[in-house]
Amino acid sequence: MRDGVTLSGDVYRPSEGEPRSTVLIRTPYCKDDPAHANTWINVLRAVECGWVVVVQDVRGRFRSEGQFVPFVNEADDGVDTIQWVREQPWSDGNVGMAGGSYVGISQWLAAARNPEGLIGIVPAVTADDVHSGWLYEDDNVVLGFLAHWVSILLASSGMDEESRPRIAALERNVAEGRIRTFHQLVEEAGEFAPYLQDWRDRSRSLVDPELAGRVAVPALVIGGWFDIFLRGTVASFVRRKAAGTQNPHDRLLVGPWAHGLMGGWFPTRFFGPASSFDSLDPTALQLGWLEEVRDGLNQSEYPVRVFAMGADEWRGFSSWPPESAERVHLRLHPSTIEHPTPSMAARTASLLDSPVPTIGGRTFFPGYKVGANSGPRLLEALHARNDVHAFVSEPLDDDIEILGTVTCRLKVTAAGPTPVVVKLATLDSTGAPELLCEGSSYSRTGAGNAESISVDLGSTAVRVAKGMRLCAYVATSDFPRLEDGPRTSLNVCADEGPVLELDVLRLG
Repeated sequence: MRDGVTLSGDVYRPSEGEPRSTVLIRTPYCKDDPAHANTWINVLRAVECGWVVVVQDVRGRFRSEGQFVPFVNEADDGVDTIQWVREQPWSDGNVGMAGGSYVGISQWLAAARNPEGLIGIVPAVTADDVHSGWLYEDDNVVLGFLAHWVSILLASSGMDEESRPRIAALERNVAEGRIRTFHQLVEEAGEFAPYLQDWRDRSRSLVDPELAGRVAVPALVIGGWFDIFLRGTVASFVRRKAAGTQNPHDRLLVGPWAHGLMGGWFPTRFFGPASSFDSLDPTALQLGWLEEVRDGLNQSEYPVRVFAMGADEWRGFSSWPPESAERVHLRLHPSTIEHPTPSMAARTASLLDSPVPTIGGRTFFPGYKVGANSGPRLLEALHARNDVHAFVSEPLDDDIEILGTVTCRLKVTAAGPTPVVVKLATLDSTGAPELLCEGSSYSRTGAGNAESISVDLGSTAVRVAKGMRLCAYVATSDFPRLEDGPRTSLNVCADEGPVLELDVLRLG
């Protein structure tokens, strides 16, 4: 690297022949682990197809020198590694990058420098914005993800025997409610991960929030409807159009997947064999796209390809949200499934006892590779709580497909500053509420003053049949997905009712 630090990488290439194009994978999760090296592209198959593959440990991880500070060095190190690749006798000068999660954001960081020879990136299940894409959901800390991710990084960083039990206890302490806030996480793990404090104090300056808009190279963006980074994934694709840097080769692909779970199969729902990422032949998909970019071809009819849940089919569109979708405002009404409102004393007692538990959705906890906590779970357990409000739509007059962003607008009053969490579910003929999407915002007014709140629930693609209803659950917590910060009694002004804003195709 430019500062003299040596990074370690494995080079897989044909043993003879002319120089080849290269796929670069830069990982903090150990290049020597075949599971990580082959997560997104089958390395040996890529070589058989005529590519060189370089899998590199990022700075300060495993066999690479230096100190690992998340995000900070990936732009410079990525640019320097691309230059090194281009100087090798086996390289034809063309480099593409691939990989998911942290491996994905490292691509955005390097690509923002527009290094010579970088032909395209394939950032998967990731975001380009550290603040709102990784660490926060609006102003609410995504505590469960951060605790799990930090414990993974620390457990594999060669800690001494005395420190290991403390790191192993991090996730258990979150799950059992002993760590509920980001401040407590810093107190528990800050000496091992000093960058944690920076994430709160400098998270907006670690990475330019408009990063994707400054990237000139094409991007094939891959995401999942139940992935923790979904909002950031979609935003990184959409903001390129707004910034005027969208490339004709840009692509967006989103399936019914969660972080680490790309099979379309959850404990309570299977979206069919076509929903699996493997059914798309990921290696051929990504290499084929990189070859199109390199050779100046454009063989895709639709730049946007999404899996419509419920219909369990793939859809192709020219934009996201689809131009053919209608923006609909759907007013909700207090639900008959909601229990009678308790007295303020009873409500306050319930609030102090425990936060509203996370049930499914965009989560990343232990067990994520088998969908133990994420995805389209049933939310009946919320009905038993007196600190959760439920609002429903009238039965739908037609079959519809919701294809695009979902926003919930509502007016609330609260005794003090508090998170405002909204979960949107579909209700079938039996009334079973299956989680579809979720989001949160923050109420600051307090003192019982009414405040209008807009909650971004992210994007989705789902068919909802005639006669079904949509149900929005409103609460002040969602733990351990979100930090259990200050919360207070919350009332939703039912006379006006929450309004859902949806991108809808009517099917008749």
